[in-house]
Amino acid sequence: MLRLKTIAALIGLTLAITTPAAAQIIDYSRFEKAKRIGDQLSGTQLRQLQSDLSWNTGYNSLTNFPLWGSFDEATFVAIRNFQSHNLRSLNVKSFEENSIPSPELIKLARTKAAKQKALLDFRTASAQGMTIDYPASLLPDREDTPTGLRLHAPRWDMSVELQAFSAGDMPFEARFEALKATPEMTRIVQAKLFKARAGRNPTYFVLFGTKDSLGFYARFIKGADGSTRGMIIRWNADTGKDTTQMVEMFEAYDAFGVMLGSLRLDDDDSGSAAEAPLSEAADLRANRQLCGQAKAADDIVKACSDVLVVGDLLLPQTLAETRSNRGWGFYLKGDYDKAIADYNEAIALRQDDDLPFSGRGYARFAKGDNAQAIADFDQALRLKPARTELLSYRASAALKLGRLQESVDNITSVVAGGKAVTPDYLNRGVALLELGRKDEATADLSRAIDLASNDLAADPAKNAYSLMYRAMAKAYGNDPDGAIADATRFLSSTPQSPEAFHARGLANAVKQNYDAAIADYTKAIDLGRKSFILRQRGDAYLASGQPDLAATDYLAMLHQFPTNPLAASGLEKAKQAVIQKFGTNNPPASDPNASGQGTPSTQKLAQAPAAMGKRIALIIGNGAYTGTSPLPNPKRDAARLAETFRSIGFTDVTLLEDLDNQGFNRALQEFSDKASQADWAVVYYAGHGMEVDNVNYLIPVDAKLKSDRDILFEAVPLDRVMAAGEGAKSLRLVILDACRNNPFEGAMTKKTATRSVTRGLSRVEPDGASLVVYAAKAGQVALDGDSGNSPFVTALDTNLRKPNVEIGKLFRLVRDDVMKATDRQQEPFTYGSLPGEDFFFNQGK
Repeated sequence: MLRLKTIAALIGLTLAITTPAAAQIIDYSRFEKAKRIGDQLSGTQLRQLQSDLSWNTGYNSLTNFPLWGSFDEATFVAIRNFQSHNLRSLNVKSFEENSIPSPELIKLARTKAAKQKALLDFRTASAQGMTIDYPASLLPDREDTPTGLRLHAPRWDMSVELQAFSAGDMPFEARFEALKATPEMTRIVQAKLFKARAGRNPTYFVLFGTKDSLGFYARFIKGADGSTRGMIIRWNADTGKDTTQMVEMFEAYDAFGVMLGSLRLDDDDSGSAAEAPLSEAADLRANRQLCGQAKAADDIVKACSDVLVVGDLLLPQTLAETRSNRGWGFYLKGDYDKAIADYNEAIALRQDDDLPFSGRGYARFAKGDNAQAIADFDQALRLKPARTELLSYRASAALKLGRLQESVDNITSVVAGGKAVTPDYLNRGVALLELGRKDEATADLSRAIDLASNDLAADPAKNAYSLMYRAMAKAYGNDPDGAIADATRFLSSTPQSPEAFHARGLANAVKQNYDAAIADYTKAIDLGRKSFILRQRGDAYLASGQPDLAATDYLAMLHQFPTNPLAASGLEKAKQAVIQKFGTNNPPASDPNASGQGTPSTQKLAQAPAAMGKRIALIIGNGAYTGTSPLPNPKRDAARLAETFRSIGFTDVTLLEDLDNQGFNRALQEFSDKASQADWAVVYYAGHGMEVDNVNYLIPVDAKLKSDRDILFEAVPLDRVMAAGEGAKSLRLVILDACRNNPFEGAMTKKTATRSVTRGLSRVEPDGASLVVYAAKAGQVALDGDSGNSPFVTALDTNLRKPNVEIGKLFRLVRDDVMKATDRQQEPFTYGSLPGEDFFFNQGK
């Protein structure tokens, strides 16, 4: 029986350590009644009750400890939990008595806590102007430290440290931030700084997190002299301990509440301070309901703000929910900075809720901070993958960043889920046009027009913005007259719409009314329109015989989107037109106010990207292995890099997926023919790779590799891959994201006693102007990552898109990014050497 009870208790312990507490359902009318009785207790009596409840599983998580000396939500819930476990002893007769701190409950909690304290030999420890009570039987080792005192349980790796730091050493708030960055935590469950309130508790912070099976909890109080004093508790929740150790661990977990509750500063008298008046909590129930259910932005903000007046009394999850709700109110009001501040507070309290992350993403998206918005949407989707509506926002943000294929992929997922709406089809159509995939774009734009028309027919007033969507889709979809009619109609009711001027500008350009197009584009830009409009106005300038102004817009566009191929192509055309028109690369100065943009300087044109010759790439992603478990990332990695190589000007990019042995060799042969006519030849491979007898092999998806001899017939030697690019005139590059943990190694039978089989790839020494780049250096294993792409591809893609980064530095930057992302577990490595000539993937601007 003891063993079964201990295991059940330990399961509860593990859950409490690894996950935040689930949201408690609070009846605020009963909370107010219980608070009236609880407030009649003195601060000392209430602290004693809170401490006693800690011994009786009243607080079910380290994030739920109470505001000591104050009757708060955590205390209310703890009493309710205690009563539910002791109904027979307490003889609670009516529902109304639930959660009331009655004399019988206080006495029973005191009795049960006293028994456990005596069993664990509770004593007092003091150091550096603070004192705690602790279980000497569980923490027998005691030693002084430079900053305070350390109590330790050597048998099962648990310690409690009292630490004190002067105000001059580091300000209290800075100490909080420093501890949040400690490497002792990889996951923060709660990080909250509570400000002092007049006549009540002092300023303090709580920090709770984990790293694998290790737990970390810190609680520090700000002293009257500005010092930082408190405790850090560390423990190991590894369940591989014997039964006795497990029992002790659980007992020690109960002791946390007592130790935390007993922490007191010698110069602190807040424990006997007067409680906040009940009036502060009297309308809590109504305000909590209004905070979560109101529709009007002002009502949401006011109700949530009224709840936050008594924020110190709330459970962390209640406080996080209230902050998140008020953030939504501020978002609706258009006060995005305040919304983000509230969402930051909510996230600091709870990292397991998708709503604060998505809300902050919406606010950042509205501010134009698209990269940060994508990061928030990604986190929200990790927590709740079913929220496909976030993919629509993510796609729009990616489109605005020029991440075209990423945007297309996101919207394709939304369409597959049957939840796509007009702007989804419009955005995907625009992205496909920018990628040069006009036929695919036409279908999406037609669908957007149909959906917008249906919405307008159903309810023109409610769906007024659908007129704008339809105008834009018609403009991109080669219906210029319809687009002009819709845009002009929309402007009659919304005269300052940058989107409408943009749509009409596109339509006028299609009709070759370039002066009108330029005027509309300029108005849209003046009203704040961004995206691809600078390149489009550049096209209109170029077509109307103003290449100098066109070059200015192309350069500005490339400054925002360094990898946009249409802007780079337009700039080359503008440079040639400038020479033809003016007989020089340096056009005469013109009126800088004529177009709202000015003209390019001599220096800017001189620094425009030079031609880089014919550059080709073969991109292979092998994931669907039949002889072992499939790999999830290679095809995604390959698709992402293929889009990147296209966007930075590679003239021929071949993307192939899941190649078997025959297909792999055929692809190399075809690429070899192309390479003989190219200046650059790049091969990227993602999939399994291994080394046998100092020879590196890439593994086709149909390989079985039942024995070491099979490698000769079923795999592709790296030398063959390198040879495929030998014909290129200037640069040969092979990039291998193929050092993943080798699943064939354990099952492969060794038919040759001296043959060496390893899981990674061995170093290589390429000749001439050739490089071989490993995602992980020889002998290491490359990680797949958990963000949809491998850490190596994420870093490579980011740096390929940066303009004017020489190839040697580029791969050093990739190395640094991967080392940081993998906590130095994976180090990319480059083999080979290049001549003195500089090589740039992306000359951008």
